[in-house]
Amino acid sequence: MNHLFIFALLTLFFPHKIQADCSGPVDLLAVGDSQIGATWARSYFGNFLPTCLKGSFVIYGRGGTTIGNWLNSGGMDHIETIQRDNQSSHINLGANEKVPMCKKRIDPMLKAHQPKKVFFEFGGNYISNPSIDVKKQIDELLVIVAQNNIDIENCYFLTPTFEMEVDSRRNVPQRNLTNVLKITNVIEEALKGRCQHINGIEVMRSSPYFDGKEILKRIPIQGLAGCGGAAVNDNVHVCGEAARDLAEKVCQILNN
Repeated sequence: MNHLFIFALLTLFFPHKIQADCSGPVDLLAVGDSQIGATWARSYFGNFLPTCLKGSFVIYGRGGTTIGNWLNSGGMDHIETIQRDNQSSHINLGANEKVPMCKKRIDPMLKAHQPKKVFFEFGGNYISNPSIDVKKQIDELLVIVAQNNIDIENCYFLTPTFEMEVDSRRNVPQRNLTNVLKITNVIEEALKGRCQHINGIEVMRSSPYFDGKEILKRIPIQGLAGCGGAAVNDNVHVCGEAARDLAEKVCQILNN
């Protein structure tokens, strides 16, 4: 009995197990923090990204994470991981041992999916981190990317954009434009010559939802949670119409 026949039988009788094993190449692999994979939201950047991407893709997001948590640190494995792909817009994979290594660590992820392009969205959780630690994690990431035959033309890294408009107070005071620009510069320097930088600040300067100063206007989308109600003082997560606009602008870059 040859291997192809065995694989066909497994696919027929155990389709969910095949999916859990991360089998199958994709055009794009995307990995990020809560902007991509917040379990509670339905109107974040990550919710809109699958609606404008072309080709085959798989997206993994885990709230509160930095790059290091997707390399070798299990410090945020207790946070649920969200998966999105061409068939499903929001799959909660659970946490800890429920999530296979090929869905929570970059190297086995790259080997399983063999993507033509990779896209990373990080930076918001680096606001208080020393620059040397941020650069070290990016170095480790890009070594793995290069080892998996992804060159600079097919590597993209999105850094944070402006903070969101709030109702009465900013839930995370240190998430301000000064600190975002600081971490953006650190990441941009670390990426040079190895991965393309998508500067979230510059991308959204032309957005109709930018107030022209320092914030993105909070405009909820009816029926989609995460931009109104209890979230009105969340200055961190891009949501609603601004999130949809950010996703569409990033898709234009990735789809090229």
